[in-house]
Formats: sequence, structure tokens, C-alpha cells
Amino acid sequence: MMDVVTPAVLLTDGVVALRRPALVDGPAYSRMRNDLALVSSVMGFRLGVSEQTIEAWIARGGVEGDDLLFTAVLVADSHRPVGYVKMYRVDRFSRHAWVGLSLFDERDAGAGYGRRILTQACDYLRDFVAIRKISLEVLATNARALALYAALGFAEEGRLTSQFFTGGRFEDVLILSRFLADAPR
Repeated sequence: MMDVVTPAVLLTDGVVALRRPALVDGPAYSRMRNDLALVSSVMGFRLGVSEQTIEAWIARGGVEGDDLLFTAVLVADSHRPVGYVKMYRVDRFSRHAWVGLSLFDERDAGAGYGRRILTQACDYLRDFVAIRKISLEVLATNARALALYAALGFAEEGRLTSQFFTGGRFEDVLILSRFLADAPR
């Protein structure tokens, strides 16, 4: 039997660490991607995803082109996967990127992990990729996420009316952004 190798930590704040996804993370990604209520709240796949598809996705790095994906793990809990953050549509010329994140388990909500994950992702994009502005999409009804984003300095830049179908109805999606550096004057 092969030993499972976990990638090295790229960033950490002492509580949450970010690293590349590994096959050992497969069960956490699988549980989250197949929790249809949770996935709908973060505007993810809503039909469920097989373990084989997730393993193949992780083996490919979970990204395409300039996209970046990190698994967030708890430092004090044997590096238990707690969530992920994906940075995509990374435009190095305009120095802009989009970001999406989710916790793997609703029971971890409210512990500050989302804030830690997003803060580290913003620091990484600013300090190592030279990104000056990030944007994200969030359901207008996702009060917990909206409170987090507002606390971290995100501001609404747009609304997509009746954009996402979930829970038997169409929901508005908000576009929020935050400048990491060189904010306009």
C-alpha cells in the first residue's frame, strides 16, 4: 500500500493553512460537492459529483490556465480539510482576479475559518501575484457571506437579477469587489 503524501503548506496564519489539493482531500470535496443544499448556497454544481470525477479533478490540480486552488486545513487538527478557495480568471495585465470559497462542512461555519481563508487568499494574490483588485459573486440572500465580505472591505459593484436557480426559485446574485492595492482616487 502506498503512503499518502500531503502537499507542503504554502501559507498559514497558525490556525488555518492553505496548500495545494491532494487526493487525501477527496472525501472532503466529495461530501461538500454532494451536499446539494450547501453547494447551492455557494452557487456550485447542483447535480452531485462522483468520487472518480473529484479524484481526476484533484489529479489535474483542480484548475485551468492561470487559476489557483488551495485546500484550507486546520493546523491544530491533524491538517483536517476545512474548505477551499479558488482564484480564477486571473488577469495579470489588469491585475484583477475572481475568487470563490466554501467550507466543506456547515458545522465549521461561524468559527472564523472563512475569514481566515479569504484573508490569506487576498494576501497571497496581492503579495505574490501582484493582483490589485478581486471580485466575487454571492447570492443576495446569503446573509452570513455578505456580512463576512462587508467586514473584509468588499463593496457591491453590481446585481444580476434572477440569475441563479436554487430552492425552487430564481435568486439575485451580487458582484462584490475589493481593492488590495492601488485603489482609485
